[in-house]
Amino acid sequence: MNNGEPYYISERIVAPTSVSMSVVDPESEPVTVNASIIESSGVAALKVNVREQNGRYTLELTTGVVCEDTSYTVLITASDGHPGSKAEAQLIVWIIHTAPPPRPQLAVSNIVVKLGEDRQGRIEVQPPANPECELEEYEWKGITQGAPALVKDGRLAAIFTPPYAFLCDLGGKSYRYDVRVKDQAGLLSAPSSFLIQVKPWGKPLEAFPPGTGAFHLEPQPDLTLVGPSQRHACSLAPVDTVWRLVEGSLNREGLYVLDENGKKVAQPSVVTPYLQIRSEACVGTQLLFSVTNRMRDGSGLEGAASTCQVTIDPQWKSFGPGQLSLSESLTTSTYVSGVATTTNALDCVGQRGGVAARLRLTRVVDGTPVEGTSEEQTVEVPVEAPGAWRFDLKDNCEGSTYQVSGRLERNLDDWRSGNSQGPGEVGNDMEVLLEVTALPLDVILGPLEDSQLTISCGEAARGVLRQPLPTGPCSAADVVWAQEGGPALTQPLLRGQEVSVSTQEKDFGGLIGSHVALIVRANTPGGQPRRQTVGITAAPFVEVRRISENRSNSETNLFGVAVALRNTTACGVAEIQHVERLEGLDYVAGSARVDGAPVEVKWEGGALTVKGLALEGGATRTLTYVVRPHLLGQTRFTGGSSLRDIPISFDGEDEGPSGFGCEGAGPGIAGLGLAALAVALRHRRRSR
Repeated sequence: MNNGEPYYISERIVAPTSVSMSVVDPESEPVTVNASIIESSGVAALKVNVREQNGRYTLELTTGVVCEDTSYTVLITASDGHPGSKAEAQLIVWIIHTAPPPRPQLAVSNIVVKLGEDRQGRIEVQPPANPECELEEYEWKGITQGAPALVKDGRLAAIFTPPYAFLCDLGGKSYRYDVRVKDQAGLLSAPSSFLIQVKPWGKPLEAFPPGTGAFHLEPQPDLTLVGPSQRHACSLAPVDTVWRLVEGSLNREGLYVLDENGKKVAQPSVVTPYLQIRSEACVGTQLLFSVTNRMRDGSGLEGAASTCQVTIDPQWKSFGPGQLSLSESLTTSTYVSGVATTTNALDCVGQRGGVAARLRLTRVVDGTPVEGTSEEQTVEVPVEAPGAWRFDLKDNCEGSTYQVSGRLERNLDDWRSGNSQGPGEVGNDMEVLLEVTALPLDVILGPLEDSQLTISCGEAARGVLRQPLPTGPCSAADVVWAQEGGPALTQPLLRGQEVSVSTQEKDFGGLIGSHVALIVRANTPGGQPRRQTVGITAAPFVEVRRISENRSNSETNLFGVAVALRNTTACGVAEIQHVERLEGLDYVAGSARVDGAPVEVKWEGGALTVKGLALEGGATRTLTYVVRPHLLGQTRFTGGSSLRDIPISFDGEDEGPSGFGCEGAGPGIAGLGLAALAVALRHRRRSR
């Protein structure tokens, strides 16, 4: 072998390469030689074999695929079979990576780029499915002199971008490129070629650069040409101009917008190199177009959109005095209405489409307008027809005088595309055109609010009366009160929305439930009188205590009830009505007594009514009666006293069942119970 120096061999060697070895046995005995790989720096791409021929030994090497230079340590052993007679040697073998990767496969080999299109030229490699060695990167190179450099797009593709915006050469330009692939060891493949063709012309130019798209005209009989200031950087490029209407109207009477052939443009979009425009007298317009230059070669490439504004000023007279007239139709207490018309001092009324007028209503006192009382509105006055207007008189109460002023504010048919004020619509002042007088407002009253008179024993009936007024201009007006009937008041004539009143009499029992009648009206020219009635009431002053016989002590199905009515004031009253309401009970006819004496009652609908009771001051009277409970259900006693429909009673402390009872059976038990109740009540009265 080569005295320990490495042995170098290329990859992919299929036929064995022989390495001579010198093997000498001192005793000339037969020797066995073996070889094996004991160490490797990479893949197992080396195979070794020892061949003997005529006593000479040769090491045979074959190699496979490696993707980088790889070293192997080969151990060679020789032995004659005797113990201790074994010899060893090592050989370093390097397999050198020499095979470059295969040339790249392209998706297409000819790419066409249309100059001006947003889509760039993209070239892509189709990678091998299972490469023997890992591929590192692709290298792109221009072959044609002056070819623009490609820009890598990821690992497998590149982008071609033309370095110029316009190409005026009808045949275009072509560039040839190569692409190679490099593996991880740096070996380059053979090149694959492709062609990129660039077609003319590039995008058209902006039709109207900033500051060039405004055209100001006046009505005239001759046509004016309106066209773009530029089309394309290449003079031979086939370009159309597209006009799209953004604001304004092409259908205005007396306006003529024509294409290059003199045909009227009726649609909002037209293709023509220029427009021809004119208008008749009084006819104005403002047209805003979006204009685009577009290639006519089928590519559809368009330049940047620009704007073109065509303004035709109709030269209308400015708004001023004497052009507006107002007339009154109807004036009431709540509104004034009329119509507005224009005069002959206003020109071009038909082309204006009518006008809008600003009207102002102002209240006048002694010929002087009152500051802060004005109200404004806008009314439209169409062509050959009046414009109706109406003002609500929100501050008219007693009848007022008003001025109606007006001015022309704007034209209804605005020939401009925007909303700014146009010529002739600025600077005119309000002028007084009409004076009207409104009738007084009718003030119709509603019911009183929380109003009543209350009387106490030994005092007059008194209270506060409140008369609300309708919401509106008369809501703060004074109110006049005049007594018409009922108990006499100390002041029969009063003023104010809220007044305090009292009766002359102090008859406690006689005044409760009576009514005072008054004629009330707002103190305005339109105030309408209303009859108001106020009742006289009193705080409850009759104490009601109720005692019933204990049913558990009764051997019959009848038991008695006693009701004590006590006048807690020092004033006697008569004509008291008392009602007992029974639930789950029936009244036993003929059993009612007042202070032990039979009394006439009315039993109807579960109510027991006693009328005509008199109660002296501080006195107590007792009503007793017998009831029969229903077989099922609960029982309950309620009731109260009133005087001329005015409730005057309150419940005293509830005594509950008396707890007494009698032996025996039959209806007599009820009578015994009633007697016991009467004794109990008399005892309570004496003990107070």
